[in-house]
Amino acid sequence: MPRIKLAHWVGDHKPGDEIDVSDTELASLNRDGRVAAVVDVVPDPPTPLPEPAALAVAPQAEPAAGETGRRRR
Repeated sequence: MPRIKLAHWVGDHKPGDEIDVSDTELASLNRDGRVAAVVDVVPDPPTPLPEPAALAVAPQAEPAAGETGRRRR
């Protein structure tokens, strides 16, 4: 998450305050001219990878031999 220094009032924050914002908030605030400077960009912590057991595909239950998916009237 980027940390920015404000050039104008944003919500409860006065000009000169340094706040953490998301990338989308940074883009919109920068577009509106409310960002004085980007102080630093802190990369988001990497998301942990799911365990291999969670990635295994569950076996599909086979349909009964008499069921075809269409109902006769």
